[in-house]
Amino acid sequence: MRLLALVALIDAVDRGILPGVLTDVQDEFGFSDTAAGFLGTAFVVTGFLVALPAGYLADRHHRTRVIAVVLVSWGAISALNAAVRSYWQFLAVRAALGVGETVDNPASSSLIADYYRPEVRSRAFAFIRVAPLAGTALGTALGGVVGALLGWRWAFLLVGVPGSLLALAMWRLPEPERGESDRREPPEGDELTPMLPPTAPTPVVDRGGRAMLRDVRAALRVGSLRALMIGSAIASGALAGFGFWAPAFYERHSNLGSGSSASLTGVLILTGAVLGTVGGGHLADRLRTRYVGAPMLVTGVSQFLGALLLAPTFLPVPLWFRMPVQVVAVALVVGGLPALSTMISEVVPAAVRGAAFSLTGFLGAIVGAISPPLIGFLADQFPFTVDGEVRGHLANAFLCVTPLVMIGALVVLRGRSTVAADVEAARATPG
Repeated sequence: MRLLALVALIDAVDRGILPGVLTDVQDEFGFSDTAAGFLGTAFVVTGFLVALPAGYLADRHHRTRVIAVVLVSWGAISALNAAVRSYWQFLAVRAALGVGETVDNPASSSLIADYYRPEVRSRAFAFIRVAPLAGTALGTALGGVVGALLGWRWAFLLVGVPGSLLALAMWRLPEPERGESDRREPPEGDELTPMLPPTAPTPVVDRGGRAMLRDVRAALRVGSLRALMIGSAIASGALAGFGFWAPAFYERHSNLGSGSSASLTGVLILTGAVLGTVGGGHLADRLRTRYVGAPMLVTGVSQFLGALLLAPTFLPVPLWFRMPVQVVAVALVVGGLPALSTMISEVVPAAVRGAAFSLTGFLGAIVGAISPPLIGFLADQFPFTVDGEVRGHLANAFLCVTPLVMIGALVVLRGRSTVAADVEAARATPG
């Protein structure tokens, strides 16, 4: 689990650098907020194209080795950002980063479901979910600091950590049998001890495009999965947009400079992400025996309340109010994400979990691709002057997007109606 979390952390650090230096990049290449939003979308679009094959790889190949291969390429691609000479070159490099994350996510999520039994799975997923949020925060903060001191190109060179350093360790990580933790008795001692396989995984013989489509259809027949996909996509997509634009928001709507805004944003996201994922994971595990579909209940309630708290912080309020309330709001929205992953692993048969997670990522990629440019476009519709320059009003754009998180939370809550039947069907299906 720690190694998988570190993989997600490194990926997110690479992606988090751009928000921390975005204003400097805009000043050099001279593009609008709408165009800037597409920089945050580029890696999502390419991820969208490989989402379904990524689930196929996770269900039919050694997942640890798939992740190891992805790791080798991340650092080098991230460093290419420092060499670009135009907006379009920058866009192309950002797009290349999206392939690795999309391939990694289904494999990592499927591994966690097989390493940990259902009773503690939410806590295990919490570590995996907090890692990319923490990585984004770390990348944004360090990117802003290095960018302010040495320039934005050095930020990509010095902060873009080469993931190839972890590739060998990931290659050697044990590959569990699919569905292993659903059948095995809990180990003695530490309840979060992963259940490593005593034997090699059972090979899967059916391969090819038809097998991939068959897995997709099997996953989509699960009623509660559709609600989980929609709720997860809206929440993660909105967070992607907020996180991308947060440093620019603080720079434009407070008296902070670019470096201070990036650092503050990193601290806020990191604090909220850690509190939310750890708390949400523990709460979902604690309530799982009391309520049917407890993870969905935790997700729906926490994300609705989080969006409700987030909205007033985009009004012209003082920093002493905005900052702590945003930490709590981010914690609530993020706190539902581990529970969503847990629920997906329980309502879908083990043999097609990779497809289920890739479908969730597929829809999330669509929403995540729309979110940054949509916020940028909305901001451009409310121009105002900051330090003598005309900029988009990001506060108004955030206010327009926030209600979507509430809608996603309601969809998740409504999807609880079919959870019991879906869990029983998944358990009765051979792994």
